[in-house]
Amino acid sequence: MSKLPRIFHNDISKNISNNKEYAYLSNNTNFERKSNPLEFINSLFREEGFIFNKPLIIKTRTGTFDTAIVKKENDYIYTLSDDIININDIISIERKN
Repeated sequence: MSKLPRIFHNDISKNISNNKEYAYLSNNTNFERKSNPLEFINSLFREEGFIFNKPLIIKTRTGTFDTAIVKKENDYIYTLSDDIININDIISIERKN
C-alpha cells in the first residue's frame, strides 16, 4: 500500500462554548406569543396577491404547520393542508423564506 500524505489539522487549544449561550431546554408549558397573530393575518389579507400564494410557518401549542392560509372565518384559519387552526392557539406565525 502506498504511503498517503499527511493531512493538516489545526489544534484546538481554546475552550469552545458557543452552544451554551444559545441552546437551552425547558419543561415549561407556558407559551408566550412573539406578536399578535390576528394583526399579522389581517395584514396578509390586505396585501396584494392571493392569500394562498404566501407560504407561512405557523407554530401552535400542538404543533408546527408549514403551509399557506386559504381563508379566515371567525376565530379559525383554514390552510392548504386541510388543517383548521384556532387563532388563539397560535404562538408565532411568520413568512417562510
